[in-house]
Amino acid sequence: MNRIMLTLGALAGPFYVVVSLLEIVTRDGFDPLREPWSALSLGDLGWIHVANLALSGLAVIAGASAFTGLLRVLFSLYGLSLLGAGIFTIDPVGSEVSVSGTLHFVCGAIGFTAITVAALVLARRFRAEGEPGWALGSALGGIFFIAGFAAMASAGGAGWSLLLFTAGVIVISAWFTAICVRLLRSPAGAQSAQAR
Repeated sequence: MNRIMLTLGALAGPFYVVVSLLEIVTRDGFDPLREPWSALSLGDLGWIHVANLALSGLAVIAGASAFTGLLRVLFSLYGLSLLGAGIFTIDPVGSEVSVSGTLHFVCGAIGFTAITVAALVLARRFRAEGEPGWALGSALGGIFFIAGFAAMASAGGAGWSLLLFTAGVIVISAWFTAICVRLLRSPAGAQSAQAR
């Protein structure tokens, strides 16, 4: 069962990124320099991105179930935040802030903080276990991701901040995939990466 859960977790990030990119290239009028990917949940075809967020969130939660302790909680929070971001859609660019838009941001802030903390927790454990490559990758991935989110949240929708955040989403998605794949390939790795 853990292998199935980890496989689902490994697929969560690639699924979200690929579907989002397909939406971007096929959605008339969507400009990734003006709108975050969450804006794909708006309009007549918004249900596609809502489903993308929901399925990706469920896959992350499935992957989280293969971990224990703190990491299970943190990864589950991240998965739940993706579900929440689908339920509470973002406000259109330039519109007044709504309850749904506020909750969308809150879901993101909680989930993004959780996966950043998870990356830093694993970075510390990998360093203690003599795996500097995994430690550095985990630390840099988490820091880059949360920095991108902070930039987007504070830069008033500037194009550079949206691109930085998008890059952060891709990086943290790839990192979570790599962690799940690592556990799939190595029972010893599974024990070292899980919270005790």
